[in-house]
Amino acid sequence: MQWIEIPAGTVTLAAGGYLPQATTFDLPAFAISRYPVTNAQFGEFVAAGGYSRQEFWPADGWAARQKRGWDAPRYWTDRHWNQPDYPVVGISWHEAMAYGRWLSQQTGQAISLPTEQQWQRAAQGDDGRVYPWGHTEPEERHCNWNRLVDETTPVGHYPAGHSPFGVADLCGNVWEWCLTGWESGDEVADGREPRLLRGGCWSSDSPLSLRVTNRSPRDPNTRQVPHYRDHVTVGFRCVRSVRVAKR
Repeated sequence: MQWIEIPAGTVTLAAGGYLPQATTFDLPAFAISRYPVTNAQFGEFVAAGGYSRQEFWPADGWAARQKRGWDAPRYWTDRHWNQPDYPVVGISWHEAMAYGRWLSQQTGQAISLPTEQQWQRAAQGDDGRVYPWGHTEPEERHCNWNRLVDETTPVGHYPAGHSPFGVADLCGNVWEWCLTGWESGDEVADGREPRLLRGGCWSSDSPLSLRVTNRSPRDPNTRQVPHYRDHVTVGFRCVRSVRVAKR
């Protein structure tokens, strides 16, 4: 996994959920994966028996896995979505968390989902930009959105859309899970409340969905977002996690 170092700085989140008003946070430096987790990367977790090893799963996630019979991502055998260098899709928050715990064991590093503060800082940088590439609305060269391709694309396929730190695919391609709880703002590893999705996806038809400030809560058991054609829209990326402090 390629990591991008994000320097310490501030980020302002829009009101909604646990935030009654727009709020600014101070963030220490952290590292975030350059790309969303790919099928090839997630395949190592599947091959290592990650779906049968309870120690990697949040308690609610393990219960959901057993109840629903999850043994791989939802579209794992579909050739339209399972190419090695494409983002893994059909992933619940619980599965993303389990992958992070497994990867932490493999690397000896503290790896998890990004908080929404970390995600937005990696996408926005220091100049208050609206999209990772700047202030102009998305164009075909920036990202995979509005059914331009009508499915996911290989990670890193749109260098013109990289964030000021060089992070790729933060908007378009797939919605990305964040660690943060929508109702409480907590960053604890359970699934008792909606969790944040960020970034829009390949079928998002409104530029508003791709704004770096857009915040969208979903049930942590969600493996798809039902508003979009084929529903194949949910993935994730990782960070070396740190806490954040409200200003």
